[in-house]
Amino acid sequence: MSVRIALPLLTASLLASTGAHAAEATCAQLAEALPRIEPADDPRLVLDADRVELDIDGRSELEGSVRLQFGERRFTTERLAYDERQRRVEVSAPSTFRNRELTIESDAATFDLDAETGRFDDTSFVLTERAARGEAGRIELDAKGTARLEGARFTTCAPQSDAWYLEARAITLDHESGLGTARHARLRFFRVPILYAPWFQFPIDDRRRSGLLFPTVGNSDNTGLDVRQPLYLNLAPNYDATLTPRYMSDRGVQIDADARYLLRHAEGRVGYEVLEDRAFDDDTRVYTEFEHRGLLSPRLGVDIRYADVSDPAYFEDLGGSIDLSSITHLERSARFIYAAPAAYTVQALFQDYQTIASNLAPVDEPYRRLPQLRIDAITRNAVWDTRLGASAEYVNFVRSDSVEAQRLDLHPYLRMEKDRVAWFAKSQIDFRYTTYALTGVEPGQPQQVDRALPQFSAEYGLRFERIARSGALQTLEPRLFYLYVPFEDQDEVPVFDSGEPDFDLTQLFARNRFSGEDRIADANQFAGAVTMRQLDPDSGVVRASASFGQLFRFKKPRVRLPGEPLPGDGATDFIGAIDYRLLDHWLLRLDTQWSPQSADFTRTSAAVRFRSERRFLELAYRFRADLLEQTDVLLSTPLAAGFSLLGRWRYSVRDDNTLDALAGVRYETCCWGISTSYRRYVANTQGRFDNGIYLQLDLKGLARVGSGVANLFPEGVVE
Repeated sequence: MSVRIALPLLTASLLASTGAHAAEATCAQLAEALPRIEPADDPRLVLDADRVELDIDGRSELEGSVRLQFGERRFTTERLAYDERQRRVEVSAPSTFRNRELTIESDAATFDLDAETGRFDDTSFVLTERAARGEAGRIELDAKGTARLEGARFTTCAPQSDAWYLEARAITLDHESGLGTARHARLRFFRVPILYAPWFQFPIDDRRRSGLLFPTVGNSDNTGLDVRQPLYLNLAPNYDATLTPRYMSDRGVQIDADARYLLRHAEGRVGYEVLEDRAFDDDTRVYTEFEHRGLLSPRLGVDIRYADVSDPAYFEDLGGSIDLSSITHLERSARFIYAAPAAYTVQALFQDYQTIASNLAPVDEPYRRLPQLRIDAITRNAVWDTRLGASAEYVNFVRSDSVEAQRLDLHPYLRMEKDRVAWFAKSQIDFRYTTYALTGVEPGQPQQVDRALPQFSAEYGLRFERIARSGALQTLEPRLFYLYVPFEDQDEVPVFDSGEPDFDLTQLFARNRFSGEDRIADANQFAGAVTMRQLDPDSGVVRASASFGQLFRFKKPRVRLPGEPLPGDGATDFIGAIDYRLLDHWLLRLDTQWSPQSADFTRTSAAVRFRSERRFLELAYRFRADLLEQTDVLLSTPLAAGFSLLGRWRYSVRDDNTLDALAGVRYETCCWGISTSYRRYVANTQGRFDNGIYLQLDLKGLARVGSGVANLFPEGVVE
């Protein structure tokens, strides 16, 4: 069982605001009811009052609904003195001062209009753009708008509700840098001090900035006591880095560095982790990753990915961002794409892998492509609705202790397409020539294998529309497809990149039953499908759609992958898919495969989903004959008085076993929130279970402390 709870630093720290760590405050402040101050270029001083007394020395005494405005600064009070010679304002009554960044209420104030500096005594203030507030014994403003506060408190909570606040001997609010600096500061949560620092900084806007993030402290069987202290470095507007020392009592100290960059025509990231592991024979364990995507020219793009780990057990022992239950290899690749729009594209791929799954035999590892070159071209204009196209591909497949090959695949074709409002028709004639130069084959086996095959397909569809009595638009689209490919024995061709996808609606109209180029399925088959839709007349939203189809093979196919069964002739299973928006917030989805031979469902996926602004509920069911049967329930809903409930339960009906169970409770106000949850889940591919307890405290506008549950749900379920 592992427990992860993040705790605040007990020494001086610099809190870095990176967006995820400084949540936007939402409490309404009293100053928000005042009219917004717009930028002003008029430097003239405007004075307005019920009564005005002037003397010969240029001093004015104003009383009764006094309003003073100069540029973007405004005073409102009941009594004010103005010295015209010194350009000085003195307020000896309660007043309100406003500019674009601050609203200050004080019992007394002075302001120098020429120096643009002021002093306010016995104050309360509101940060207009941050929706934060506080009190101070004295506030001093300079010409740049920097506010220096003495004997101050700061919070994002609503007035009369100080659930948390930062109190300090002195606070400086620098709007130019977007930072507040507190000296001799105490952070209190329900008046209980949870942090003291002689020097402490916090964000007063949403800009990124360098500094220490709050550490994470936890414990697990693999690492012992586990403490991480991230340091965020805002190096420039277009690149940054995070450096995270990590102490593990059972293993040692790990250094984790992660950097991101954004260029004019490219973006990417670099990551590096290193550990001298005491529990791993003092070996140095390293993980490196690099990603880069960009344009080398207006038509030439590049995508580079590289990942390397020192040993296959690295993520299982130390954890990481990789889902070990689904990722078995780390990719190293470089892809270059040159595109001439509507004419041709050229691709070059260099691809390698590192296997990290311990349960894979060498024969199950994917082949390296060193390299893969591909050209796709088609004529720009059609003649009698017909265009000539071609694709060519060269691949060098490499894998240790295996049959290797250089494959050349040539694919010219003639395509006819005609599309009208009520119908469409298309057909295509292909010729596929593939040759292999094999190495590492068994004695007596051929080292050269060739394959030449023609292909023909034709497709026709109709479009019907009608307006229902309710005003909704209803459509009906039947579609027919015929495919013919003669048989050629391909058992001598090793399998380098071919597989057989799931049988679904897309496969009904596929021109090859297999993915990849090593197998081209023989076919003499006919497919038919119909799609029905109903659209909302006002919004155009598809309220309901349903598609059903079936494939009929006139002859049993003979081409197959090694060890895989052949499909039969005659009619296949029926394939269906339904999407139905019951109401604005309810959605039903169903994908199913039904066998007429056994009169039973062989595959089903169904889900009912409810989503509103604050609630989410999904009931899902997945079934595949002789493979799996699972249910999945997700829930996120408010309860009462700020409480909300989070939960997920994934259950294997076939194994009578829970795969993932999560229950959490969250309490949230406009200025703070706390959530806790418990999770039991399958932790690795061997079926080992683990338990986790998660706790997170969110002081909105200041910091988020701990590990939340949002990342444990599918994207979009938890805000």
